[in-house]
Amino acid sequence: MIGHEPTGEIVQLGEGVTKFKIGDRVYIHHHAPCMKCRHCQNGNFVMCQTWRNSKLIPGGAAEYCLVPANNLDKDTLILPDSMSYAEGTLIEPLACVVRAYKRARLIPGDTVAIMGLGVMGQMMAVLAKYMGAAKIIASDKVPFRMEHGLKLGVDRVVDYTKESFPEAVFSETDNKGADIVMVCPTYPEAMQEGVQCAGRSSRVLLFMGPKPGTMLSVDMNKIYFDEIDLISSYSCGPTETREARWLINHGVSTAEQMITHHFPLEKINDAVALSRQAQNSLKIIIDIND
Repeated sequence: MIGHEPTGEIVQLGEGVTKFKIGDRVYIHHHAPCMKCRHCQNGNFVMCQTWRNSKLIPGGAAEYCLVPANNLDKDTLILPDSMSYAEGTLIEPLACVVRAYKRARLIPGDTVAIMGLGVMGQMMAVLAKYMGAAKIIASDKVPFRMEHGLKLGVDRVVDYTKESFPEAVFSETDNKGADIVMVCPTYPEAMQEGVQCAGRSSRVLLFMGPKPGTMLSVDMNKIYFDEIDLISSYSCGPTETREARWLINHGVSTAEQMITHHFPLEKINDAVALSRQAQNSLKIIIDIND
């Protein structure tokens, strides 16, 4: 069953559970690591096979779900009293952005280019600004998302159907290029364009997963002499979810910024259809009890 990033109330506890009590308001991560393998010991939880095999039963889009013991122990978080269930659904996606910027090594003063202003791109903009980015340049083609990005602090938004994004990035940076390029689209042409946006000693990060067999052709001369790091970032672990909870609780990313639509469970197909349109929407949530 589909559905992740769930929040809810604990209504029943299994044998031996001591960290939680009935009535606790929680966020549940659908993946949880073993904390014992070499990947976990290195803090790279998403490479843990236990993490990859774990899931919620049957999934988040249900009135009730069973949380396996490891998920409950390793990455189920109590929501602060001030945090709504809706805000709690932002924990996992924001945690993915937190981890991505760790891998991209964002430092204050960096110029960040963001390709795609869906909800993840919007979160990237908000977090980059919070982390001290000197300039944020983004691309999209949907007017609603472009305008929303500007409201959240993007310095320049480019309609990539009308203007070259790499040319705009170099124009905005005195011909230096971006320090970090966040590539949200999954097609290879987007990654190629991301490399074209990159300045010297920069990092180009692939944020979403392409289809198996997707091949990439890039200018290896530019990669070599400009010392450009090509990086990917897949999901998040317990460290980042806790950081994201703190960021949300302190107003860095809010439900008002990111959530555009609420649907009751019986209209989940309408919610999925709206999400696939990728037009005048960002994060869409299912309110199970409505």
